[in-house]
Amino acid sequence: MLKLLNFIFQKRYFLLLTAVSIIGQCYLQLMLPEYMGNITSLIMSDAEDKIAQIWINGGWMMLISVGVIICCISQHYFGAIISSFVGKTLRDRVFKKVNSLSITQFDSFGTATLITRTTNDIEQVKMYVLMSLRVVFMSPTYMIIGLIKTLAADAKLAIVLAITIPIILVGVIIMVAVTTPMFRKIQTKTDNLTSVLRGNLTGIRVIRAYNQQEKEVDKFDFANKDLTTAHVKVSRFLSFMNPVVTIVFNLAYIGIFSLGFSIIDGTNLIENGTVVQQTMTNVSVVAQYSSQIMSSFLMLAMIIIMLPQALASSKRINEVLDLEDPINDKDLNKEINDEFKQRKEKGYLKFENVTFTYPGSKIPAISNISFETKPGKTTAIIGSTGSGKSTVVNLIPRLYDVSEGEITLDGFNIKNISIKDLRESIGFTPQKALLFNGTIRSNIQFGKKEASDEEIESALEIAQVKHFISKLPDGLDSTVAQGGKNFSGGQKQRLTIARSIVKKPEIYVFDDSFSALDFSTDAKLRFALRQNIGNSAMVIVAQRVSSILDADTIVVLNDGQMVGKGTHEELLKSCAVYQDIVKSQLDPEEIEKTIQLMKEATRKEEK
Repeated sequence: MLKLLNFIFQKRYFLLLTAVSIIGQCYLQLMLPEYMGNITSLIMSDAEDKIAQIWINGGWMMLISVGVIICCISQHYFGAIISSFVGKTLRDRVFKKVNSLSITQFDSFGTATLITRTTNDIEQVKMYVLMSLRVVFMSPTYMIIGLIKTLAADAKLAIVLAITIPIILVGVIIMVAVTTPMFRKIQTKTDNLTSVLRGNLTGIRVIRAYNQQEKEVDKFDFANKDLTTAHVKVSRFLSFMNPVVTIVFNLAYIGIFSLGFSIIDGTNLIENGTVVQQTMTNVSVVAQYSSQIMSSFLMLAMIIIMLPQALASSKRINEVLDLEDPINDKDLNKEINDEFKQRKEKGYLKFENVTFTYPGSKIPAISNISFETKPGKTTAIIGSTGSGKSTVVNLIPRLYDVSEGEITLDGFNIKNISIKDLRESIGFTPQKALLFNGTIRSNIQFGKKEASDEEIESALEIAQVKHFISKLPDGLDSTVAQGGKNFSGGQKQRLTIARSIVKKPEIYVFDDSFSALDFSTDAKLRFALRQNIGNSAMVIVAQRVSSILDADTIVVLNDGQMVGKGTHEELLKSCAVYQDIVKSQLDPEEIEKTIQLMKEATRKEEK
């Protein structure tokens, strides 16, 4: 809540204008009962000009009502500016924080809850700020001015308020105590609903292919009913508030008029007609003051009742904002980082006895992995599913940090390099080909913002996708749907490879990025890469043996262990695991044929 108050006070000018508008509205509105009392008194009097006086008082009431309307519009306008600013600031902070989280922290939350916290929770806080700004100023102002005027009119009649206000206060405390845990459950159930909805939308093709629409509808219906039930429970409990408050209000009115009439009843009407007239006027005025006071108290009660929901949302937002990414530059040695920037030799990546264990797991995903890359050379990593290939390459850009051992880039431990400088040195192509909403040009420039059309076209040619793009009506300006859904798997892979190529990094990392390509395109692309990477090193994770036959070094993984390292020919002689992988994909004749085809393709391209 302190952070929220800080955001609000950043707009203190508008906060002041809101306060002035609200206080002005309260003061003007509490002037109306006085004029109403004057009119009541005039009606009961024998004054000759009472009609004229009634019109004058009525005219003042009209002017005051116009002032109330102006103040009301102003407070809503300025309040909307403040609450919108709070919502915008929170969304910005949460979005930036989510983008800075480590993959481990991101996975601990999950996509669904992060979406809910960025949208639904922030909207709850924003609406609470909008409503509470008005009530925080209005309710105390009404009560203070109203009580002062009530005591000034007739102190005896204030006894009724002294009895009714504590009754409402007790009711509010009970409401808050009961509804707080209910609102927390609602937010959790909202997360569940978002998760089901997101899973359905992202997996719509698989769901339809397996005719599982009815099952998904049932799953959503269950989550939806669960959330609805939680809302109904809260609403059912809160529904008692209005009738209870209405009864208390009516009892207060009855109490004020009963007390007033008891005073009149004990007065001699003949001798003290003026006293009776004044008492009746006071009763009328105090009844209106009490209405304003209790209405303001009711608004305050409603804000207090809404507080648990806002606090629950605020807590969930702070859970994200308060996270500190363990992979950060907090303790970075600037001198070492400056030395890294000025280095001359580039492209030397080295794993030294690297072990990594995922959070929550007791068994290491990889153990004692050691290998190195060199400029202009290709290092391939192969192994069965679950052997730790992707884990190895995810450690290079520090998506995770090693548990033991160290990774060095050009002789510098990557923990001593700023995250920005480290990732600028790497062209990373992930296992899942992902494109973003926009155009082909904007997606390729994702790797290098200032890339020219010539650089983009060169990268597309190397990635073997230029011919395809040249057939599109808009060329580089062709639209890319969210996730690249308007392209095939192979086209998406080649575009993501081009995105990495245009960056011209010191180290290329391809995490099984050729899996959707046919053999011919695969061979051409890898040959073009070798011809154009210059002094950059290349790390390739592959499932297919044919994709790594020409690698300078092949690292073989099995159950997180490195069981072989060498060239294709060396591993065929020395590594049983690699031999099994090769045999499972190619027979001896195909192996020789593949090697010959690779050599022939290389000779043709060289010519």
